[in-house]
Amino acid sequence: MSLYRFVRDELSGVVAKGFVEQICRFHRIQGSTMFHEAAEYVRNELLKIGLKDALIEQFTADGKTQYWTHTSPVGWTAKSAELYLAEPEERLIARYEDVPTCLHTYSKATPPEGVTAELVDVGKGTKPKDYEGKDVKDKFVLATGRAHQVHEEAVWKRGALAVITDTLTYEMPGVRESLDIPDAHAYQGIWPKAEEIDKVTFGFSLSKRQGNMLRALLAKGKTVKLKAKVDAQLFSGYSDVVTATIPGKSKPDEEIFLIAHLCHPKQSANDNASGSGLLIEIARTIMALVNSGKIPQPDRTIRFFWVPETLGTVAYLSKHENTFNRFIAGINLDMVGQNQELCKSTLNLDRTPDSCPSYLNDYVYSLIEQSTKEFDSPTAFGSSSTFRYAATAFSGGSDHAEFTEATVHAPCVMLLQWPDLYYHTSMDTTDKVSEDSLKRVGWITTVAVLTLANATAETAYRLAQLTASKGIARLEDATTEATETLFKKKEDPKLKGKPEELAKELAKTAAYYKNKIEHIVWREQEATKSTQKLAQNPELATFIDTLCMDIANQAKQKLMQIEATLNFIAKNSALTIPAAIEETEQEKELKKLVPKRLFKGALSFDILKKALGEKEYEWYEEVWEKDPQFAKKMGELINFIDEKRNAHQILTAVSAEYNETSPELALKFLRDLEKAKLLTFE
Repeated sequence: MSLYRFVRDELSGVVAKGFVEQICRFHRIQGSTMFHEAAEYVRNELLKIGLKDALIEQFTADGKTQYWTHTSPVGWTAKSAELYLAEPEERLIARYEDVPTCLHTYSKATPPEGVTAELVDVGKGTKPKDYEGKDVKDKFVLATGRAHQVHEEAVWKRGALAVITDTLTYEMPGVRESLDIPDAHAYQGIWPKAEEIDKVTFGFSLSKRQGNMLRALLAKGKTVKLKAKVDAQLFSGYSDVVTATIPGKSKPDEEIFLIAHLCHPKQSANDNASGSGLLIEIARTIMALVNSGKIPQPDRTIRFFWVPETLGTVAYLSKHENTFNRFIAGINLDMVGQNQELCKSTLNLDRTPDSCPSYLNDYVYSLIEQSTKEFDSPTAFGSSSTFRYAATAFSGGSDHAEFTEATVHAPCVMLLQWPDLYYHTSMDTTDKVSEDSLKRVGWITTVAVLTLANATAETAYRLAQLTASKGIARLEDATTEATETLFKKKEDPKLKGKPEELAKELAKTAAYYKNKIEHIVWREQEATKSTQKLAQNPELATFIDTLCMDIANQAKQKLMQIEATLNFIAKNSALTIPAAIEETEQEKELKKLVPKRLFKGALSFDILKKALGEKEYEWYEEVWEKDPQFAKKMGELINFIDEKRNAHQILTAVSAEYNETSPELALKFLRDLEKAKLLTFE
C-alpha cells in the first residue's frame, strides 16, 4: 500500500527523538509552572507545523476543585533543594538541580537557612504499627513505603519533620528490583488535597545505595542527623491540556484522536516524553504528507491531546460532555520509545475493556504484526525481527481508560512498552530511547489514524471480517483453556480421594467456562458491529449479521465440547456430576440487585476512601494484595452497569474478562459504592 510507504518514508525516529529530548528539559509535574512551560513548548511546535488551532486549555488546580469524582492537584513550583548528612559526618547526599526526582513532588520550602534533625528508621512507614515505640516528632523518617502514605502517617499524624524514601515505585521480582538499579532515585510525590496543604512539609527520594548507607549508620547505634534546604511553593494553579486538530474535509464532526500524557519529572524520557514527542512527529508527518499532495486532507478530523495524566483528561472530558459522540476511535501513546534490550520491554497493545468492545483491538494489533514486514528483513528461515510485542487484556492506568469508561464510551487502545527497568526513576533518560522504536510505533499509529480518518464502507467491511475471524479464534482458545483446566482440576492433589468435592469443582469449572464462552460471543459480536460507526449501508449490515451468526454457531460447538469433556472425565473417573451448583447467599443477593450509577467518569479511589473512612478503606488495600487484578475488576464492575443487568450478571461478565471473582468481594464493593452515594439499586 502506498500509504504504508509514504508514512514509512516521511516519519522520522530521529526527529521524534529530538522532540523527546526537548520535552525532557522540563520538570513536568501536574499543576506546576514547569508543566506549563512544557505545554507552551508543545503548542509552539504545533503552530510551526501548521496546526493553526493549537491551544492550551487551562483547568483549575487548587486541590479542591472536582472534575467528576476526581480532585484536582494543587499548583506547585520548585527552584532548589539539597539534602546533607550532618552527623556523624558532613556530606552532600542529593541535590534537586542534579537529580530532580530526588525531591518529593509537592514539597514545601524550609526556612532559608534550612533545617537539621535526627533520622529515625520506620520500616515501610505506611501503617501505625511501623511507629510503635518510636518517637518521630520533629525528626526525619527513613521509609520504604510510598511517599504519600508515609507523609500521612509520619508528618501529618505524628509530627515528623520530613520523609526520606529509598524504594522503587514498583518492584517486580526477577524483572525490576532495587538491586538492579541501586543508584536510581524513584519518582515519589506527596499529592496533597487543599485541606492538607497546611500539614505539608517536604521529602526526598534517595537511591537504595544511599538508603542502605543511612541504615548502616543507624545499625551501628550512631546518631544520624540530616540537614535539608528546600525552595518550593504550593499554590492555586492550573492544569494545562494542549489540543489541536487537523480538520476533516467531509466529516469534520467525527474525530479520530491521539493522546499522550505530557507530565512526569525532568529527565523522564520514555515516561512519557516518548509518547508526547512522537505525537508531535506524527502531527508533522500527516501535515507534510497532506501539504505535499501525497495524501488528501483526511475526511474525518484528527485531534491531538497532550495532557497531565488522568486528571487532565478527566478535567477536559468533564467540561466537554457534549463532544463524546464525536469520538470515533483513539490511540493512547504511553511509554512507546524504549530500547527494548536496555529496558527489558515489550510493546503491548492494551485492549479496550470488554465493556467497550471494538474492532480497534484487532486492527491496531494487525498493524503491529505488519510492522515486522515493513521494518525487518526476511531471511530464508523467516523474519529477522527481534522486536517484541503482545496484546493484553485491558489494564487501565492511563488516559485511554478515561475514554473507554462507560459514560464516555469512546473506543481507545493504548500502546505501551512494558515492563521497563527504569520506570519512574531518575534513570529513565534519553539514552534509553530508541529511534527505531519511535519510528515503528509512529508508523503503526499514523497508518491506523489515517486509515480510520478516511474509512469507508469497504474499510468497515474488511475490519468486520478481521474482527469476527479473530473472535472465533478466541472462542477456540477459551475452549482449549477449559479442557486443560478441567483435566488439571481432576489431578488436583487437594481433591484426591474426595469424589463428591471433585465432582462439584468440575461442575463449577465447566459452568465458569460456559459463561466465559457466552460472554466472548457477546463481546465479539459487539466488536464486529462496532465497525458500523465508520460506515453504514444495507450490504454491510447484512454481512455483519452473517458474521455474528458465524460467531454464535461456533460458540454452540464450543459449549458442546466443554460438556463433552466434563462427561468424559466423569465417566472415566466414576464421578456423578451434580445437576445444579449450589448458590451462595451473596450470589442470591447479587441476582436481586440492579445497580444504577450516580456519577460520571472513571471512579477516583480517593473519593471512596473519603466516604468510607481510612479504617474501612484498608479492606481494599488488603484485597489488592491478595488479588492484584481486583482494582481493574472494580472499574469493570462499574462499567457494566447499564440499569438492565443485575449485579450477578455484571459479576459474571467481569469474571469472564479477567478471572473468577469472589461474589463476596463484588457485593462488598457495590454496597460500599451505595454507602458513598455513588450508586443505588433498583
